[in-house]
Amino acid sequence: MKNLKFILVAAVAMFISATAFAADAKEPQLVLPSVVGNNMVLQHSTTVNIWGWAKPKATVKVDPSWDNNKKPIKVKANEEGLWILPIQTLSASYDAHSITIKAGKEVKELTNILFGEVWLCAGQSNMEWPVRKTPDMQHYIKGEKNPYIRLYCTGRISSSTPQKEVPTQRKYRASWTTCTSKAVGNFSAVGYGFGVELQKALNVPVGLIDASYGGTPVEGWLSAEYLANNPKLAAVAKKSKNRKWGKKISHLHNANIYPIRHYNIAGTIWYQGCSNVSYNGTYATMLSGLIKSWREEFRNPEMPFYIVEIAPHTYGGINGARLREAQARVAARTTNCEIVGTNDQNQIPGDIHPPKKADVAHRLAQCALGGFYKKTTDEFRSPAYKSMAIEGSAIRVNFKNVPTTLVQKGEGRVNGFQIGYKDPENEKKIIFVLAEAKIEGKSVVVSAEGVDSPIAVRYCFNEDMGNVFSAEGLPLIAFRSDKNNRSLSARPFVEAPSQIGIKFEGEGYVASTFTEGATLWPGHTFVMSAEYPKEFEGFQMLVPTPVGKGQMSVGGRVTALADGKIYILSAINGATRKAPWLALTSCYTRCAKDGKLKGTFYIIEREVKAGEVVELPKFKNAWGTIVLAKTIEQ
Repeated sequence: MKNLKFILVAAVAMFISATAFAADAKEPQLVLPSVVGNNMVLQHSTTVNIWGWAKPKATVKVDPSWDNNKKPIKVKANEEGLWILPIQTLSASYDAHSITIKAGKEVKELTNILFGEVWLCAGQSNMEWPVRKTPDMQHYIKGEKNPYIRLYCTGRISSSTPQKEVPTQRKYRASWTTCTSKAVGNFSAVGYGFGVELQKALNVPVGLIDASYGGTPVEGWLSAEYLANNPKLAAVAKKSKNRKWGKKISHLHNANIYPIRHYNIAGTIWYQGCSNVSYNGTYATMLSGLIKSWREEFRNPEMPFYIVEIAPHTYGGINGARLREAQARVAARTTNCEIVGTNDQNQIPGDIHPPKKADVAHRLAQCALGGFYKKTTDEFRSPAYKSMAIEGSAIRVNFKNVPTTLVQKGEGRVNGFQIGYKDPENEKKIIFVLAEAKIEGKSVVVSAEGVDSPIAVRYCFNEDMGNVFSAEGLPLIAFRSDKNNRSLSARPFVEAPSQIGIKFEGEGYVASTFTEGATLWPGHTFVMSAEYPKEFEGFQMLVPTPVGKGQMSVGGRVTALADGKIYILSAINGATRKAPWLALTSCYTRCAKDGKLKGTFYIIEREVKAGEVVELPKFKNAWGTIVLAKTIEQ
């Protein structure tokens, strides 16, 4: 009992002592934002800002190690405690510097500071996509680390009000870091690849600021203050149809951009747009406003701004194409702004995140090195539409940004071109059909059987993949010669399917026919919509009985009755992503339920020899794999 009493008395005494100490403890007199810290890269050969907070009207002394003055530079905090000090930086070098900052008795020492080029990497998930998930960039994690690239990431964060500091989230606090395996692995793949090429080509340190957040629309990144001063732009932004962020305009800017607005950056690379596809008509206005506002905010009126085109996906109609068109239009009308083509980057059909980011990073670096730094004489702009001329039943299309000639990448047909003629039943519409295309130097001649009076041409103005490049290796930017939004593009080219029959062994399947309205799974109301590759019309199908959630789908065995290809209709999963299976980019169908489009399923092929036996892929899914062939024996 005495021991218990002693313990209680001791505990109370410790509590009183701790409380008294906390009461006497003084609040920090000197606070710095996370973006001003150890390991940072400051923009070289210019005036940069160093800032922080102290007691209101307190005197803050800043002593840069590179400053020749013997006395520290003094600056006074304002009534809210904010102080900002412009200081001159030296030319870029690999020499490390430091800054000593004092306020009252508090001292902060910032070390390992380099002078070089600083770039902002912003956007949504394709910019956020990390190096560790990028197959063609794994060597950056495993290999020797670059000590002259520094990384700063704001993280996935948002706020309803402007924040003076990037908010801390869980255990993560933004800070500058050197290139450790973990830091590189978690950093933006596009951003890091871009930085590596700059550092190597310019031979200077590079600082990269990653401010990206998956699934976010452009209006979330617009400054609230800028919108308040530009009511017309604000009215456009308020028309947002994004379910998650529509009522959170500026929330991304508040937490990711506003806190670092005093930092000096050389330029911005921007990879965003997927979340604005469904209401693409306002995108050009909002993106133009964002560029203007960021240039004002970062005090850099000529700041380079490079836009990555969204890659082909399963966007309906021409919505995705119109978003890309808006991106290209903004780039063409804005100084120091370029568009980076990606219509060759849909490596996995149905995946909104093309996994190979090295090409995108390289094309961005070409823009910076050729356009901004003037370090190369190579053409850094992708070929783009210039004009067209009708030549009888054909159209000759001329392009700009072609130093030598256009070339076709890969074998087979020149893909992506469509030719249009007047709709005889509706003068306000154009009917587009797939065209045969022939490259002739810097131009392309397109025509189609049965089209005698063409009036328009389109290239990849849908979700098709292109294979036309400049000889210098840059993809032709998607375009249309017309401006008719009422006219849909033709479906992408589909190679004529193999006509071989198969023999099927297995249970749990029901026979059906590949056509619009066909029931896709017994016992469910899902049917095939009008969006399906008509080349497979009339093929026989075996549709599987659905299984419960988490259970393995029913399987089966297929025997080829001749040399050719066998097909399945399936989601893209682990088994169907890998050889010898090949998902066909343009061969997809959408399910329909109660008149509404639902999931997307792809036709997936596999080369076979006569008599070859193939086990169908199985996976945990309620639906399972649909068998598809010209004829099916059971």
